[in-house]
Amino acid sequence: MRRFAGIAGFFLKSRLLGRDIPLIASFKLTYRCNLACGACPFHVLAGGPGTHMTWDVACSRLDSLSRGGCPIVVFEGGEPLLWTDGSRTFSDLARHARRRFSCVAATTNGTVALDVPTDILWVSVDGMRETHNALRSGSYDLVMENIRSSVHPRLYVHMTLNRRNWRELEGIVQKVSAMPSVRGVTIQLFYPYKQGEEPLALSPEERLSALTKALRLKRNGYPVLNSAWGLEAMIDNTWTCRERLLANINPDGGMQAGCYVRDRGEVACSQCGFTPVAEASGAYALLPGPLLAGMRLFLAR
Repeated sequence: MRRFAGIAGFFLKSRLLGRDIPLIASFKLTYRCNLACGACPFHVLAGGPGTHMTWDVACSRLDSLSRGGCPIVVFEGGEPLLWTDGSRTFSDLARHARRRFSCVAATTNGTVALDVPTDILWVSVDGMRETHNALRSGSYDLVMENIRSSVHPRLYVHMTLNRRNWRELEGIVQKVSAMPSVRGVTIQLFYPYKQGEEPLALSPEERLSALTKALRLKRNGYPVLNSAWGLEAMIDNTWTCRERLLANINPDGGMQAGCYVRDRGEVACSQCGFTPVAEASGAYALLPGPLLAGMRLFLAR
């Protein structure tokens, strides 16, 4: 009921009353990470000023978002589950957020215990053992063991498709969908920030093949939780982007509305791979596929 009421309230205030409210807050707590993934432009920033948020700043930004009517917050990093400030841990911050938001989620590299008090937890798996290890600092076996042993009530596996791993999507979906702890799989596409990360962007032909593969898996009954509309829309990126549905919070406490990449890399809409923004845009337009996908992700028990 808490999740439904908050998200329903967002649509009422935003669509009917015309208020400019973000649906989702991408909340980067820290750039610190225990891995050094080649696809990530953020971990290399760790250690500098403004790269690790304090408890007071985090609470202030969360309270501001909550007062503004944003219903969903997703903690990111770096590795958000490793965040601390003095005696405060990520779990303390997640509990603080759950008293203020309809849905609190986090993304994690899966190398630490997956016992945090979030409503939703996304664990990144970027290929079978050899490929994942090459992309994610040799962490495959530890991640898989943590997934298997997790009792988190809503754990999803998230795969970012790139030129090195997209052919392994079927193998990963088949593997993790057989794990009782996994509620489903979501995918997005690698985006070239051009901030020193590996050149892993899909070619147009690879993009088509990867998304066609994802659609086939979904239609064959595998728990690919992206909507069919969202996957098809990403093939040539002709969907209407409602970027104001996204709020971005950085570790220095800075907040801005709009594109996830702005101030984080080079913006190239034709190469967008951010399926969550496409799904949110489709849901805001009241398209049945994205609406149903969103309800399954954020509202289902």
